[in-house]
Amino acid sequence: MTDTYAAAKEQLDDIVTQVRKKDVSLERSLDLLEEGVALANRCTELIDQAAWEVDEQTTDGSQESGELDESDQNENEVARTAHAEKAVDGDEPATDHNDA
Repeated sequence: MTDTYAAAKEQLDDIVTQVRKKDVSLERSLDLLEEGVALANRCTELIDQAAWEVDEQTTDGSQESGELDESDQNENEVARTAHAEKAVDGDEPATDHNDA
């Protein structure tokens, strides 16, 4: 199976291109669908793993002094997820630079 998010996403893009061709048989389309679902699951695993690694490396001073309100928690989660997606794409290392 694919080891990087970028490679899995590229394969998914190729599958979409193939499925959109009008000359693809139903059987081949179903095979491509199965492969695409497996690749999408792998992308999710890679993003979750990167998000977990970011969470492990996060040291937020506001968490030490008290609990964050729900809005701050949501903003931090969105930032960590976006950061994790960039990390699995290879755009930046899987570290958290959150200044919240």
